[in-house]
Amino acid sequence: MEIILSTTPDGIELQRNPSVFKMGLIKRVFLPLIEAWFNGIVSGLKDADLIILSVTSIIAGLSCIEKYPNIKAVGIYTYPCTRTSEFSPPALGGKSESLFNWINSLKWTMFEYGASSMYTDKINQLRANINLPPIKLNYDQMIRSVLKRPMLTATIYSKCLLSRPSDWSENEFMVGPIIEEENNDFQPSNDLQEFLNKWKNEKIIYIGIGSMMSIMFSTDEQLQFLTNIQTTIKNTNSKVIISLVGFQNIDENKLLNQENIFYLKQSIPHTWLFPKMSAAIHHGGAGTTHTSLRFGLPTLILPFGADQPFNADRVFINKLGPKPIPIRQMNVKNLTNAIQDLMNNYTVYKNNAQKIGLLIKNEDGLSHCIQLIEKELAA
Repeated sequence: MEIILSTTPDGIELQRNPSVFKMGLIKRVFLPLIEAWFNGIVSGLKDADLIILSVTSIIAGLSCIEKYPNIKAVGIYTYPCTRTSEFSPPALGGKSESLFNWINSLKWTMFEYGASSMYTDKINQLRANINLPPIKLNYDQMIRSVLKRPMLTATIYSKCLLSRPSDWSENEFMVGPIIEEENNDFQPSNDLQEFLNKWKNEKIIYIGIGSMMSIMFSTDEQLQFLTNIQTTIKNTNSKVIISLVGFQNIDENKLLNQENIFYLKQSIPHTWLFPKMSAAIHHGGAGTTHTSLRFGLPTLILPFGADQPFNADRVFINKLGPKPIPIRQMNVKNLTNAIQDLMNNYTVYKNNAQKIGLLIKNEDGLSHCIQLIEKELAA
């Protein structure tokens, strides 16, 4: 997906100007991916006992496992994929919930209709290639049609951020995130350690946007983003570590060398770095969001799209950080205001983040997922 979005004309156009109304463009970008995933899954299933369906493989996976009637299946999702009236579909983006349940349900219907409109013809073409009949692309109907029974699913999302819906069936579980164990063996560079030592009595903010930056922004836009960050840091007199991972073709000579800014040029384990931070600013991916909260960090999210606005809204609703700023709306003024909010209300955000961090640590999503897999294999 990253290669297509960053190297093909259609992918580049979509990443520069993403819109749900560009259905033809979206199809040209994503339908080849669906075909590759479908064929890859069919090839892998012939010698498998069980398939684990992820968020990205749901449509292709459920559509092809009918070829092997004895295959077992478990869903492990980074965000909820089963409809509910209690919140909106995370993949749709935007706010996580409405005051009116009927609006949440309507958004699920809209999301399912959009997915069905985009993928049905391609999926049924691929099914015909392996002698399977047409299928209607509706999550619940697909499970009933293909598996003939309910499928065990584990949503690796914290119940502290989002309560398990009361209208889910008994085979749907909210188990908590899967977070890497703390890495105490990591050896930082001397200059990073010196920076941490120098400001150990100050609040240090981590800023990391991940690989989405190079996918969604041109080189000039990436540099402007960093310039805005640098100006904001100067305005707020903050101490920050900025991860450059995900940025491409940046002329480092154009970066301001300030004593209160450290540029991370390589990935390092969040589980090593975050315990040494006082707050985090990031794109709002499910893993980074849960990890920053796991270590009790007040969090400001600058979401790109997909489930990131949903995650950002959950952080804001739970008073774990300031109101999120969509990445393309971020500027010096609103980022300065957000960081001032972060620091002015730091005690409140910190206390809430520490409380939820302890709960997330004890959720142990990995063990729950393993138990569900073992249960399905033994059935």
